[in-house]
Amino acid sequence: MKIHDYLGDRFAKRTAHGYGLMIKNYCDQVKHSQRAKYKDVLNYLEKERSKGRKANTLLTYIAAIKVYYDYLKKTGVRKDHPCKHMRLKDRIDHRVDVQDLFSSTELSLLLDQPSRGKDKLPSITLRDKVILSLLIYQGLTTKNIVSLEVNDLDLVQAVINVKKETTLNRRILELHPKQIMLINKYLTEERAILNRTSSDKLILTRRYQEERGCGVHDVVKAYKRLFPDRALTPLAIRQSVIANLLKAGKDVRAVQVFAGHNSPMTTERYQQTGIEELTAAVMKFHPLK
Repeated sequence: MKIHDYLGDRFAKRTAHGYGLMIKNYCDQVKHSQRAKYKDVLNYLEKERSKGRKANTLLTYIAAIKVYYDYLKKTGVRKDHPCKHMRLKDRIDHRVDVQDLFSSTELSLLLDQPSRGKDKLPSITLRDKVILSLLIYQGLTTKNIVSLEVNDLDLVQAVINVKKETTLNRRILELHPKQIMLINKYLTEERAILNRTSSDKLILTRRYQEERGCGVHDVVKAYKRLFPDRALTPLAIRQSVIANLLKAGKDVRAVQVFAGHNSPMTTERYQQTGIEELTAAVMKFHPLK
């Protein structure tokens, strides 16, 4: 059995691919990796740490290396496991790096931009604006957006029902006044044309299918040129929305409910201290040379 098959049988495709790359990197750097000892694994991790790898990354490396030696034992290449009980003691920093996020003014700028592909048919101009509005006004995740159904919207009450996810709670959020007309126009004009399969999903693609997530990223990607020095992604927009609410003085508990976080500790990671804000300002206007 080859390592590729071993990983494929035990992990999801994406995880197997990631572990495969990490194991290859480990084997390329550690001589006689099949016969390596505990100290050899430690030396490898120390080299990776010296490159600036964060604790989260090192933890993943350890997991991949452990899987590699599980494979060697399974295939009879070696009888022992050199790092089975290895534990990383690095302190993991769970705080969100808020200094590279986007202000409310910057996010509003996205909604004011011309839509992409205006002349293409069928039109998805309104659809793209709806996606952006859900990211900016409700701070939804990509998964939230693709899971939305038409019945989750109540335009009369001006609310939207966001379903529970694995790590996020269900919540009912208010729609922004600008969204109500926008969504209604999308439903009656564009979606009526896109919905050839009688789907219940709110967001449909130009190919008359249910949106699966790539389109959400494509909508955001079209405006990366506005912020060439920062990473503009759906996740960065959501993080910005949460951080901006806290910065504006909103109660942590209220923001927790808005974001769907299970714990207030998760929400608190988005708080920006005065020192962090001052540092960000200094680096922006007086960068170190």
